[in-house]
Amino acid sequence: MSTKWLRSGLVTAWLSFALVSIAAAQSVSSSTRGTVTDEAGTPIANATVIITHAPSSTRATATTGPNGGYFKSGLRVGGPYTVAVSADGYRSAQLQDIYLRPGSQPATTIALEAESAAIEEIVVTAQATEIYDLANGVGSAFSAEDIANTPATTRDVIRTLLRDPLAQSNGTGNLSVAGVNPRFNGLAIDGSLQQDDFGLGSNTYATERSPINLDAIESASLVASDYDVMTSGFTGGLVNLTTKSGTNEWDGSMFYFSQTDSNIGDKYDGNNKYTAPPLDEIEQGITLGGPIIKDKLFFFVSYDEFESANSVDFFDDDIENGVQAGFFDELASIIEDATGYNPGGRPDTASIPVTSERTLAKLDWNISDRHRASYTYQKTEETGSNVDDLSFVSAWYDDPSLLEANTFQLYSDWSSSWSTTLRINMKEWERGQLCRAGTGVGSVEIEDLAPADLVGTDLEGLLTGDEVTVIGGCDRFRQANEYDDERLQILARADYFTGNHVISAGLEYEDFSLRNLFISGGARGRFVFDSFDDLVDSTALVRYESVPSSISDDPAVSWGLEKWSLFLQDSVQVSSDLEISFGLRYETYSQSDKPGFNQQILDTYGTRSDTNLDGRDLIMPRVSFRWDLNDRTTLTGGVGKFSGGEPKVWISNAFSKQSVRVSDTFVGVDPTEVPASLIAEVDNVSPVPIDTIDPNFTIPSDWKASLKLERIMDLGFLGDDYTFTAQALYTKTSNGFRWINLSQTELPGVNNTGVAPDGRIIYADLEDLDIDNLTQLTNHSDGSSTAFSVGLTNVFDNGFDFRLAYAYQDIEVVTEGGSSRGISNWRGIRGLDRNNPSATISPYQVEHSIKLGLGYEKDFFGTGQSATRIDFFAARVSGDHFNWTFNTSSSNSLFGRAGAGESPYDNNPLYVPTGPDDPLVVFDSDFDQSAFFSYVDSNKIGRGITEVNGYRAGWNTLSSLRIQQEIPGLPFLGNSLGDNNFKIVLDIDNVLNLINSDWGRFVNGPSFGDNAIVTADLVSAADVAANGVDDAIALTGDAPRTTCQSASDCLYRFNSFRERDVNSISRPSSVWSMRLGIRFDF
Repeated sequence: MSTKWLRSGLVTAWLSFALVSIAAAQSVSSSTRGTVTDEAGTPIANATVIITHAPSSTRATATTGPNGGYFKSGLRVGGPYTVAVSADGYRSAQLQDIYLRPGSQPATTIALEAESAAIEEIVVTAQATEIYDLANGVGSAFSAEDIANTPATTRDVIRTLLRDPLAQSNGTGNLSVAGVNPRFNGLAIDGSLQQDDFGLGSNTYATERSPINLDAIESASLVASDYDVMTSGFTGGLVNLTTKSGTNEWDGSMFYFSQTDSNIGDKYDGNNKYTAPPLDEIEQGITLGGPIIKDKLFFFVSYDEFESANSVDFFDDDIENGVQAGFFDELASIIEDATGYNPGGRPDTASIPVTSERTLAKLDWNISDRHRASYTYQKTEETGSNVDDLSFVSAWYDDPSLLEANTFQLYSDWSSSWSTTLRINMKEWERGQLCRAGTGVGSVEIEDLAPADLVGTDLEGLLTGDEVTVIGGCDRFRQANEYDDERLQILARADYFTGNHVISAGLEYEDFSLRNLFISGGARGRFVFDSFDDLVDSTALVRYESVPSSISDDPAVSWGLEKWSLFLQDSVQVSSDLEISFGLRYETYSQSDKPGFNQQILDTYGTRSDTNLDGRDLIMPRVSFRWDLNDRTTLTGGVGKFSGGEPKVWISNAFSKQSVRVSDTFVGVDPTEVPASLIAEVDNVSPVPIDTIDPNFTIPSDWKASLKLERIMDLGFLGDDYTFTAQALYTKTSNGFRWINLSQTELPGVNNTGVAPDGRIIYADLEDLDIDNLTQLTNHSDGSSTAFSVGLTNVFDNGFDFRLAYAYQDIEVVTEGGSSRGISNWRGIRGLDRNNPSATISPYQVEHSIKLGLGYEKDFFGTGQSATRIDFFAARVSGDHFNWTFNTSSSNSLFGRAGAGESPYDNNPLYVPTGPDDPLVVFDSDFDQSAFFSYVDSNKIGRGITEVNGYRAGWNTLSSLRIQQEIPGLPFLGNSLGDNNFKIVLDIDNVLNLINSDWGRFVNGPSFGDNAIVTADLVSAADVAANGVDDAIALTGDAPRTTCQSASDCLYRFNSFRERDVNSISRPSSVWSMRLGIRFDF
């Protein structure tokens, strides 16, 4: 056998290591398997395989079995590794510079040559390629180097994850994967789940910013599907972060980044001027790792701080709302005159303070060659603020948060064929919501202010758009709002290697508990003014909600649940080029806590109010394969069921303590005092719940199936070794979340529905009938999604690298789940029947996206410590999906309304007449038909009921540039710290706008995805026939339901039309911004 053949075989073996996979599954270690053969392919038994992590001298030893196979797990992530293979009668072989990603690596075949051959030991060193297996699923993996070279003015790992073709983001901490609601993502840091469990926001993180310093991340992966049975905790995407560890070398970094408003552009969309609000942002930190006992005990620590005043500009919002300069100051003065309370103003721009302090400490202990342990401590403290364009500053609020996590891991090799993993996580999180109005102040709500109502007042001319509702004081949701939770996870996994099989089995236990104080109906009072005249007269409907003292002195609720998971998997190496995995995951819930039982609910609605999750379970089968078609082409795929990542708040709503809501109209109100009569009334009324869980509720889950083709290919004069990737992901809802308002569907005398002229259902107006809501959490099984992407990457020998990808998404959703409250999620359902919705286009769908990444690195000065690196990333994405809708209000909901003062959203699809003579529509004499139909035609709006989310705003282009210049370090530190260097880092977001102010314009679609252009009401057809269009009486309150019993009974009367732009320019996002930093690495 020739030496050339042997070297080729070893290179192939090395590449098998280099083509790393990720069994994400919250994996924080690596495993590898392979076969040792002779030159003829005959397995070699009793060969010794020594896998050494060079930086820490951590060793793992395996002995091949009768079929020449070996397996090792619990290996450190990263590298470089050296794999040494020896056997009696054969020349030894060594593979160097191997880097391992989290999870399992593809199986390898290492060929040894007989000892009689006249050659020395074979040593192979090569460069890693960019093919990743991802447990045969769909996603991407990134190294610490990838993260360090990502151009971004924010140190957020999501900016690196956006290189994945299926990933999209609307800002720091926000991530949507394959068109799925970000609330369904999972985030694991060293195996500890740290996503926003409760789901108060739409961030992937529990915190607003990344809970971990970028310099502390060893590897990051993002998967949309992952068929390893350890995988859990997501149905959107799973972000898996593994932290760095100390080694035998002293390594670390220090950094300082700064940005001010002078580093932000002032021109957009040509010569339009923009003045950035004051900004002073600083981010600084340090990391350090090294040995405590050489080869035995290591440490790694990280600490960093962030201080900023984020820029908020209300210019675009004020244009859309028709708010003119001086409106809020004048309105605040009127409120003070009427009530004695001044809610403050509302500035045109604002800088909102944000701080973050992050600490991480990690210990790694090589107990022996067979046992390794690690411990990670993590703490993140944040302060932030939330503002609103239609709220006075008194209604803005601050939200401090604290996250702490502890993770212990133990990896043991009990023999060459049996290994175990033990992991224990404890995560604690608390978050406050502190309104700036201070204690003892209720909310001041001026509803449906319209320009016509302000004629002849001091506000005339200061409001020129549609009706608006303005909030001052402490808004209703912040008057009683506290939250904290803790999660304990214990994972025990065993891997047994026998023949061609790796059999994995394990148990996972999760204990989740929370405390939540939330009263949404006005714990300090809601002072609601139905008109401007009522405000001037100090006449308000005062709403008050509290838990009667007979129920509890503490309105907060505490509850918990336990989840037990069992999993079993067999990964079979069918042949040297085919691996098939079969697995099963079983999850079951145990819960002793129950929501309060209410007999009145059972008697009235026929459903129990004390349903919990106890005894509910889920079986999740998974099958996947990896097929190496040849040495340059790999096909992977799988199918399986997934569950998890859902916001716990949707369950928690049913556990809220039963409260009483009371209301009455008062004259001469004071927002700092709830009328004594309402306080007394609460204790005299029996409370009823407003949220329940369907007794037949099933744990939500999705089926996912995917195929992924990866091929290394040569493109002639364009170069060799390109990696081409094509992948497809199909998702089918098995059981999803859905909300029903039982007060509309189950109450006798109220559950009779009406019919609108276009056939859609009209439900009861519960507010008009003075009936409270009863929102039930239940399921649906409708909706499917398809995502497809292709990509091409290469890393050239001349220092240049590039990535190009295109993705297409066709995503369906039944309920969007955009809120934490059950009633708000129900109100937010778009479609023709809110209580029985059908699948529609997801608002998170990004139909088309094209992404380009370019990189270049060269040491122009030839010193070895003066490298220049330039990275560029750009994405061209299709615009926001939105609806054409009716403009509704609390006095005219058209198709029914919730109770308890819950105003309707402007999300009812618009009926577009076929023309002026459409038999379903009549036009008020003031309605501009010509302008309306011209607008419809110019925007290509289809006739009839418009498709939900069937229209798109304009495309956007995102572009970022990073320039890094290395500078020689301090020679006198060489003896103690080794190689060290400084690095100047310049980041520019929206760099195209810096090049040309005509470029880089960023547009948003209509607010909340609804473009409400027509104000209409329902009128009786008989009334129109008898009295004419203008004199027919508008059907308001519950009258549409009782009057319109068939489609021919009523007509739409179009009263007014507002021409609204589909695209709203975001000025802060349309100008360039620059951030400068300096690093010291050693």
